[in-house]
Amino acid sequence: MKTLITLFFLLTSLQVVASPEDMYGMYDKDGKHREMTEKVEQIIHKSEEQKKERQTKNISIMIVSLVIALIPLCIVGGDVIRKQTWKTNSRGTIQALGTALAGGVALFAFNYGWLYLKYLQEEVFKWVLSIAFIILLIGTGIYLARNNK
Repeated sequence: MKTLITLFFLLTSLQVVASPEDMYGMYDKDGKHREMTEKVEQIIHKSEEQKKERQTKNISIMIVSLVIALIPLCIVGGDVIRKQTWKTNSRGTIQALGTALAGGVALFAFNYGWLYLKYLQEEVFKWVLSIAFIILLIGTGIYLARNNK
């Protein structure tokens, strides 16, 4: 009896391991389902590639922005170390480092936003750049009009 049951399960499992051709033949007579399945797989694959590319760009933008943001802090920190200003003016040294850090944070935010818009949100970047240019022209016009009086 055990042999018969084992043989039955073996034959049943062989039927389960059918080729995709056999499966499509049973359910899809004209091949439309298979075409749609292949298109969906291509779209999913393309979407995953775009997501990876976008993630890579985002990380690159973050690294570049971080490097640019560290420049003021490195320059001020280098001056503090070289001139040893903490010995004579510790409060001024702390204020200078705090200002450099705040400037670095502002630079990071500006650069990250600018590069993110430029490389990942191109349509929004065009609008932001256009509006910024118009505001600059209006400001220049107002400045020139006030100085000509």
